[in-house]
Formats: sequence, structure tokens, C-alpha cells
Amino acid sequence: MKITFICSVFPPEPAPAGIMAHQLASRLVRDGHDVTMVVPIPNRPEGIVYPGYPKRLRNRTETSEGYTLVHCANWLIGKGRRNVNRILENISFGLVSAWAVWREGRPDIILMETWPLFAAQPAASLACLWRVPYLYYIQDVYPEAVEEAGMLPAGGTLSRLGRAWDRRLCQKSKSVIVISDTMLNLLAANRQLPRSHFRVIPNWIDESKFPVWHGDDAWRRSQGIGEKTFVAMFAGTLGTVSGVEVLVDVARILQGETDVVLLLIGEGGRKQAMADEASRLALKNIHFLPFQASERVPEVQSSCDAALLTMRPDCLDSSVPSKLISYLAASRPVICASKLESAVARTVLDADAGLVVSPGDAQAIADAILRLKREPRKARQMGENARRYFEEHYTLERAYRQFSDLIRQVNT
Repeated sequence: MKITFICSVFPPEPAPAGIMAHQLASRLVRDGHDVTMVVPIPNRPEGIVYPGYPKRLRNRTETSEGYTLVHCANWLIGKGRRNVNRILENISFGLVSAWAVWREGRPDIILMETWPLFAAQPAASLACLWRVPYLYYIQDVYPEAVEEAGMLPAGGTLSRLGRAWDRRLCQKSKSVIVISDTMLNLLAANRQLPRSHFRVIPNWIDESKFPVWHGDDAWRRSQGIGEKTFVAMFAGTLGTVSGVEVLVDVARILQGETDVVLLLIGEGGRKQAMADEASRLALKNIHFLPFQASERVPEVQSSCDAALLTMRPDCLDSSVPSKLISYLAASRPVICASKLESAVARTVLDADAGLVVSPGDAQAIADAILRLKREPRKARQMGENARRYFEEHYTLERAYRQFSDLIRQVNT
């Protein structure tokens, strides 16, 4: 089958969605499919084109994994990450990616995992023109995510238009792929479409590349962290929806605990402001690090004693952080600061893989860190539960079977 897969992030960009798209494309090729990946020129998270990539409108290469890779130029968000640049990025990638798909010729199916609305519409229109089925693959729900971020008034005219537009994209898709049951419920209600029109395929990690780490603590030592220091780690995008700003206040509360340190690994729009605030408060127990090399992620995340997952107090299920899956895979207890009704909180509780506290509550997060520090046996058991739950629900093999079945159904 000839499959064209549009994805808005892709390696060497570190975003989990891009890594998963690469793994999915490779597996589809191994099963005999003809796969073309249409992606932006690598530029995230900084919004600056990576060295060595030609700045052309379209660049086509054949990969060693067997799929065709088409890089498309688009407007860059830049370090300022202004909203107008985000919109221009969406529009430009939507137009150029649709043009690139057209240049590749009519496929049997189009899989769209791109930014909703502006970026998705051109390819959806092309699919309808060709009378080719497409699968709309949603990682973040818009305009709900923009409302939660406070960038758009909830229930206003623009929000209503955005919902109507996205409803049309969902309706025309042969099936809409979502990443959690709660996201399905949200979309089915807000888009006024039957639940049967949606298919839940949770995000995943390639279990063969994320074994439980049994090596030494070389990475931990390289950061100057002592063997007896309790490490609480946040690893992921320090962005608007993450609610990560609260961790500076957590560090302030815990600054008297000399054997507790917070490590924040990643990039994002909130990082610099947080680092500035931590510096202003002269906090020595919170450290900011860049994304680490993908091959070292199992070692890095296994070096912590507790994994931190924060959400904005007004955020529920329009975005489900992929970091939760890597936390579970790392076999570490999770401190989840989110509403009890959220998908992430329900996952942590169902797995008995950690503690759930109120979002935005710095004192509650600090208390949870100290509780796990005081109860190492309980923390260890939660970590083992986390890995077991990961192996049951979030592996590449499980996800690929679901994708393969869906693609066969759509093509019959």
C-alpha cells in the first residue's frame, strides 16, 4: 500500500511525536508498504534550522530504513515564539506539505499528524479532491488547548468557528485517531460525532530501546549529584500547558532539605523565566538542563528517585504529555500534579505508579517528594508497578498492531 504520512515534527527534533512517527514509518516499510514522510525542515525546539539541512522549499531523500523523506520549508517560530509566528508556521507548513504530497502523487491513504486547522486543511482538501481516504491523527485538541493556555477566550466566536472547522476535518476523516479515552470523550462531545468515529491508540515507546536501566550512575555523577541525594526530575517540554512554573516554588519550599534536588530537563517557552526566577531567589536545589541524547534517555530518567508531571490547574485532556510514558518505562514513581479526572492522573492511579496531588499546589508537590523520600520501599514498589503498566499498555508492538489493523480496515 502507498502511504503518505504528514507529521509536523520529526527526528533529529527531540519531540516524542516525531520519534514515534519515525518508528511507525519504519515498521510500515518492514511490512511491505511504500511510505513517504512529509515533514518540516528540522528546527524545533528553538525555531532555528538545524545545521546541514538545505533551506529549500522541498528536499527529497531516500532513507536507510526504506521510506522516502520529504523536508518542507515553513515559517519559523523563532526564539520569541510569538503567536503570529505560530500561526504563520501552521499556514506555511500546511500549504507546502500539501504541495509536496501532490508532487509525490496519489497515495492509497494519507495519515495526517500535523497541527490542527491551518496545517491540516490543505492536505485534507487534497485527499478529498483525489478521493483518497485520510486518517486524522490528533495529539492535541484545538481550539481547546489554546483556550486553556489563555490565548483565546473560551466560548467566543473564534472558538466556535475553530470547533466547527475541526468538526469538519474529523467528519471527513475515515477515522480519527486519538491518544486517550478521555480525549475521545472530549472530542465526541465537542465535535458532536459518534464515539465509533474515533479510535484510541495511546502513545508509545519502543520497549527494546528503553530497557530498565541496571548500569551504574555515571550520568548522575557527571552532574555532580551525590549517591544519597534524592532527585525529583521533570523531563520534557517546559511549555504553557505543562504548568511547570510551580516547580520553582517547590524548590523554594524544599531549599532547607539539603539532600533533595530538582532537575528540569528540556526546553520550552517557560524555561528562561523559570531560570531567572530561581536565580533571583538564589535557589541552589533546582537545575535546568537541555534535552539529553535520545540513546541516554533510559539512563537519565532512571537516575532520578521520583518523576515529576505537572499540569496547569485549568488543563484537563486537550493535551496528554508523552513524558508520562517514559516515566513509566523508566520504572520510577510518578508525582502527578493534575486534576483527578484527567487521563494522566487516572493512569497513575490505575497503575498504582505514584502519587496524585492538586495541580499548581507547590506545597502538595513538595510534601509528595518528601513522602517518597521517607518511604523508599513504597517508592520502589510504585516504580515496579509503573514498568509493568507500561509493558501492558504503551509499547511499540501494541501500538503498531492497532495502526496496522486500522489501515487495513480503511483500505478495504
